[in-house]
Amino acid sequence: MTPKFRSIAIAASLLLGASAVAQAQSTSGNIAGEAVTGETIVVEGVDNGFRREVRVDQDGKYAIRRIPTGVYVVTRTRADGSTGQPQRIEVHAGVTVRLK
Repeated sequence: MTPKFRSIAIAASLLLGASAVAQAQSTSGNIAGEAVTGETIVVEGVDNGFRREVRVDQDGKYAIRRIPTGVYVVTRTRADGSTGQPQRIEVHAGVTVRLK
């Protein structure tokens, strides 16, 4: 084996190994959906204490990114303060959960 070929083989091995490690470290997902403008979407983790609120944009769409994997309860709060039926969802790594 020539030194040049060996260097290329080592570099290729390192790059492939690094990409596999980066893929394995993905521990978050996303939630996206549509609602009425002015509503607030609240996401609360069942077991991990995570909580995030977003206000729905003028186009009626929302997205919550980088949510740790796990089980969550999503609640929609209307502009008048009333809340909709909570939804229980599960977030998986690298996946976007779409709600209506």
